[in-house]
Amino acid sequence: KKIVISSIMMQSVQPKSNALQSIIRIFLQSVHTPQNVIDMLAQIRISISTNAIKPAIKLLSTESQTTIQDLRQMLLTSYTYDNFDVELKSHVPLAEKSNDSLKHLTSSLIFPLQHGVTIDDLKCSDELWKKSLLNLYTREHDLPPRKTWRDLLAIHPEPLVDGPNSLLMRCDCFNAWMFLMDLCTHGPEYFHHFKSDIQDPETIEQIPLLKTPIIATHAMDINNSTVSGNIRAVIELLAQGGIYNLNNMEFKTPDISQHVVLTHGDLGTGEKLQMAQL
Repeated sequence: KKIVISSIMMQSVQPKSNALQSIIRIFLQSVHTPQNVIDMLAQIRISISTNAIKPAIKLLSTESQTTIQDLRQMLLTSYTYDNFDVELKSHVPLAEKSNDSLKHLTSSLIFPLQHGVTIDDLKCSDELWKKSLLNLYTREHDLPPRKTWRDLLAIHPEPLVDGPNSLLMRCDCFNAWMFLMDLCTHGPEYFHHFKSDIQDPETIEQIPLLKTPIIATHAMDINNSTVSGNIRAVIELLAQGGIYNLNNMEFKTPDISQHVVLTHGDLGTGEKLQMAQL
C-alpha cells in the first residue's frame, strides 16, 4: 500500500515517474482488461494511459529485436520454446458452443551461452554425427558406451583426503549430507536444532553463478504437439535468431553446418525432434 500511494504521489508531481504504473498497464494489456477499466485506473494514477502504453511496448519490442540481432552475430546463443494455449472468447453470444475458440501457439526465448563458451566449443557437428545412432555409416567402435542411472553412482569415486568421512567416497559424502539436511529440515522437530551443526559439503568442479539475460522472441502461430509443428517451430525460431537456410538468397545467414545449435524444451519436444530425425 505504501508503494502504491508513494507512486501515485510521485507520478502526480512528475508524470515521467511512472514505473509502477507502466508495469500495471502492461499487465492489464496482457490479460485483455476492458478499456473502460484501464481508463478509470489511468484517471486515478494507478496506470498509464492507452496513448502512453503503445510507444512503450513498441520501444521494448525494438530493444528486444536489437539485442537478438547482436546475439545472432556471435552464434553463441541457445534457444528454448514451449506451447501455450489462448482462449479467444467471443463478445457475441452464440446459440451453439464452438470448440474453435482455443488457439494453440508457441512461445520462445533466446539467451546467450556464458561461462567462457567459445564458438570453437560448438564446432563439433561432425564429431557428434560420427557417434550418432542415426548415422547409417557409423562404425560400431565409434559409438559411445550407453549410460544408465547406475553410472551416476560412480561419479567422483575418489575418497576424501581427510576429515571424519575420509573412508567414504565423495558421492557418498554428498548423499550423507543430503540425508542429514532433509532430516533436520523436514524430519521430526527434535532434529531441527541440529541443522546449524551440519557442515557444507566439499566443493568439486563448481560452476560459477552468473546472471543470464533472457530475451523473449515473437510468439509463433504454430501447434508444436506434432512432429511437423516442432520442425516449423525450430525453423522459425532460428530465423528469428538470424539463421536461415543457406539456399535462401534473400537473407544473409551464417554457415552453421559445422556447429551445434543448442535447443531446449520439455520431454514432448525432445521426443518430437527425435522422431523428426528418423
